[in-house]
Amino acid sequence: MKITIRSVKIKDWDFILSLRNNKKFSKFFYTQEQISKKSHYQYMKQQKTNNDFFNWIICYGENDVGYIRILNNDVSIMIQEKYQGKGIGVKTLSLIEIEAKKIGIKKLVGRIMVENKSSMKVFGKNNYKLKMYWLEKELGN
Repeated sequence: MKITIRSVKIKDWDFILSLRNNKKFSKFFYTQEQISKKSHYQYMKQQKTNNDFFNWIICYGENDVGYIRILNNDVSIMIQEKYQGKGIGVKTLSLIEIEAKKIGIKKLVGRIMVENKSSMKVFGKNNYKLKMYWLEKELGN
């Protein structure tokens, strides 16, 4: 089946929110809290005017199966669980690299949580190189 990307429309915002709030994905985000629809819509409206924000819906045949965005050169990919393991992430990342070049982006970064082995594979298969370890410690109050 063919893998394509298309521009995000307002009607896609609920789909994106459902992906973002899915515990399968949110555990791999730096900020892991559930996001309200109101906050999500405010964020998406705000990003429409951000010159460093680009986003697409991932399509597998006729189905919307995921979301990919670039924010300040950082790439995030979310694919519905039932469509994972089919090479969709690898192909989509290569499609995004083509789009990034068209809009003048010179470098893309994948900031990936240590536990997110599947994202490490996707970026590795697209020849991304490990450049830095990021260590942190919660100090509490």
